[in-house]
Amino acid sequence: MSSSSAARTNLTSTDVSISNIVLGTGAFRVTLLGTYRGGNRNDQEAACKRFKPEYRAIQDEFFAMDFKVIDTAIQLAEEWNRWCPSGKEILITRGSFQNSRSGIKYLIEPLIRYYTKFTSNTGWIASHEELGWPVQAMEAFSHYTYHCTNGKLIVCDLQGRHRQNKFKPSTSRFELTDPAICSRTRLYGPTDMGEKGIETFFCSHKCNKFCSADWDRPRNPTRWFSPSSQTSMISSEAQRNLQLTNKAKFKPGLTSVMEPYYSDSDSDSW
Repeated sequence: MSSSSAARTNLTSTDVSISNIVLGTGAFRVTLLGTYRGGNRNDQEAACKRFKPEYRAIQDEFFAMDFKVIDTAIQLAEEWNRWCPSGKEILITRGSFQNSRSGIKYLIEPLIRYYTKFTSNTGWIASHEELGWPVQAMEAFSHYTYHCTNGKLIVCDLQGRHRQNKFKPSTSRFELTDPAICSRTRLYGPTDMGEKGIETFFCSHKCNKFCSADWDRPRNPTRWFSPSSQTSMISSEAQRNLQLTNKAKFKPGLTSVMEPYYSDSDSDSW
């Protein structure tokens, strides 16, 4: 997938100088600022992601799942790019690994400045009034991925920027990083909210000028999650509650882990 027209990669740059400047901290990982040394991206800024020490035992498994999500999202972005209006194409960041001198494993990616969160993986969608048409384009892309896969999944948790080229508008594009996938078979790791994640997205999504009238969508979807702008995860104990035959709904816990609950009107079965 690194050679895909929808992939934003490190190109020929294989070496990065990693600083101690923290760009962001998540539940499992820390992102540091880096600078490419040599290659096509020489002197450009890089995002250098590493796992916190307490989670490094599982980093290989998590990094492998990251690439599975990204490669699937890139494949669907290629399809979108053949269909979408000019200047609305999508590039999804796909990094590569580098070990520091102390042996810490980093995932190195081109840095995205002026970062915007468009959607989450629990049905949250940014305000159209505040951010304008780019939000509509991103939620339309999620809808497109549902239609394109015959309802098997949606690509969501879309974040990045629309890079406008005012001198040559046809080369404008979206640059995205760290997407999530919600799938009916839940094959895409702890940020995969399953079929309930799919239904919750469609409770929030209203078709717009970037959607097509003939795209499929679920009938009478239910809002299973309390929408949160943060990327959410499902604890292993709660995974059984993600099937539509289970009436549990979800709300954020003390961290970004969604926890199940039953409303007063819910029973234990359909």
